[in-house]
Amino acid sequence: MKLFIQQSINPFLKSTFNKATITSMALLSVLSQPAFAEPKKVWSLEGFDEPESVQAHPRKPILFVSNINGKPTELNGKGYISVVSTDGKTIQRVWVMGGMDAPKGLGVDEKYLYVADMQQLHIIDHEKGKLIKSIKADSSVMLNDIVVDDKGVVYISDLLGGGIYTYTNNTLSQWIDSKTLPHPNGLYFADGKLSVATWGEGLNLDFSTAKAGSLYEVDRSSKKLTPYKGGQLIGNLDGLAASGSSLIISDWLTGNIYQYKNQKTSLLFNAGQFSADISIKDKTLFVPMMFSKRLDAYSVK
Repeated sequence: MKLFIQQSINPFLKSTFNKATITSMALLSVLSQPAFAEPKKVWSLEGFDEPESVQAHPRKPILFVSNINGKPTELNGKGYISVVSTDGKTIQRVWVMGGMDAPKGLGVDEKYLYVADMQQLHIIDHEKGKLIKSIKADSSVMLNDIVVDDKGVVYISDLLGGGIYTYTNNTLSQWIDSKTLPHPNGLYFADGKLSVATWGEGLNLDFSTAKAGSLYEVDRSSKKLTPYKGGQLIGNLDGLAASGSSLIISDWLTGNIYQYKNQKTSLLFNAGQFSADISIKDKTLFVPMMFSKRLDAYSVK
């Protein structure tokens, strides 16, 4: 797996569309029409360093943004977290730095911000703005997205290694194995339901796949995966969020933003290639544009 990571660094940075990507785009012809109008961009903020994930504070009108600050698999110690306002103003460009390599997915509860960073989970006290703990999962490869459920359990997807990890009772361990979920990415939790957006299967060096990713519900007791009807073979899925009764999903390779509602998947709009881990707060969709080094905000009604 180490060799795979080394080989994937350069192709990962290239704007390439191979057969698998074209196949993913071709699926648009069979998708339903969106249930609401195309979102309008309300602001755009530049000045980030490979922003991968955005997470809204649970109470305050602020956003946390993870900055890889280098190649997505590089262990360079330069990763950091930014804080910006929900109306698009930089509050603190480098808010927490040190001890992070290539931070990606973010999850939050009332006290802590959780950061997925390659084989590590970082825990930041978001009131103090201080990194208080880092825990390593030696069996993981590239921890990616994070969500916290109603019981305080933290779920972390492993995009490259496969499977889902949990952090609970001060222990980080694999919860679902890679055979069950080869390349999970986006996670979302609401109303007692854990949802997963997968990247796809048959991973290539440029991160395209032979088979497009899909949406699943995971039973927290049995760990059983149930495919979302009408939510299969969508694309190389990255971020997963919700607006009302709709799930909103980003496709990293194509930049497509999808809506899943009433057992149907529809294309909302194209945010631009390499749109990463999205978040929604107060009817605003936030989209990190990873290699464009900016954060875009759209009105979602």
